[in-house]
Amino acid sequence: MSKTKPFPNPTSDRMRVLITGGCGFVGSQVAREAAGRGHDVTTADLDHVSPDVDLDIRDAAQVDEAVHGPDVVVHCAAIVGPGPARENPGLAVDINIRGTANVLEAARRHGARVVYLSTATLYGMRPDLKPLHESDLPSPVSHYDATKYAAEVLCRSYRLDFDVDVICIRTGFVYGPGHSTGEYFVESAVKGVPVRVGTGGDGPCDFTYVKDLANGLVSAAEQARLPEPVYNVTSGINRTRSAFAKAVRDTIPDADIEIGQGIHPAMHLRGPCLVDLAKRDFGYVPAYTIEDGIRDWIAAISGFPIFTSRDRR
Repeated sequence: MSKTKPFPNPTSDRMRVLITGGCGFVGSQVAREAAGRGHDVTTADLDHVSPDVDLDIRDAAQVDEAVHGPDVVVHCAAIVGPGPARENPGLAVDINIRGTANVLEAARRHGARVVYLSTATLYGMRPDLKPLHESDLPSPVSHYDATKYAAEVLCRSYRLDFDVDVICIRTGFVYGPGHSTGEYFVESAVKGVPVRVGTGGDGPCDFTYVKDLANGLVSAAEQARLPEPVYNVTSGINRTRSAFAKAVRDTIPDADIEIGQGIHPAMHLRGPCLVDLAKRDFGYVPAYTIEDGIRDWIAAISGFPIFTSRDRR
């Protein structure tokens, strides 16, 4: 069985938070969110990205040493996306599955809580676009999905068999400052670079702003022994890529963006994720529409604040 330690009271105590992949797109935002709430944050990542702790999660001894002190581990380190996982299938298995197993085993030994960042792509192809509940059966359709689902199964087994306090957070199409994928147009628009996308404008996406996701991850980390093994943390609303591009043009009128109609053949068609359980158990409420998120992202790039609807609240 796992060790147990008194968990900090989130209303009064400062948590020691370890973030794997803490210098990445999501992990770095989680670090800012947790530090902003007064927690003691340590980022762990590969040494070339200047983390607080050099960590290769494939190395069980390194992971065990890193997990020895923290109260909670927010596990973001991963090979992310179907493309990278397809290009490096063995590495995806090593990092996404074996690395997660190392984190869970270290948490079992040292009594740490684990919040694992998973993905809503596990729901697979759902062309009926019905809203997705955590109880819906996963249906992986790519090597990436398979590695993330395998990691979720490990989380559940450590929760059931070894009493490790672990939950999985499934998120959607995450965007925001630090995102490198060109389909989100924003950085190109700020730089005045034309964007041309041949098809896919009608594709529905549960776009999730990275600050909303970070808020959800830290809020979950602050709650010990949550009742559910899996939670959706997304915007909870489907919008099209054309709507996303329009929101960029509305914020930057000179933005030269064209996106064709239709559905990209590689796209996972699915409905939005229901976020009721996350709201019930750790108070998660998405704060950013895509319009708000784009304005906030542009402000982060340009250094100038841009008025958003959130400022009226």
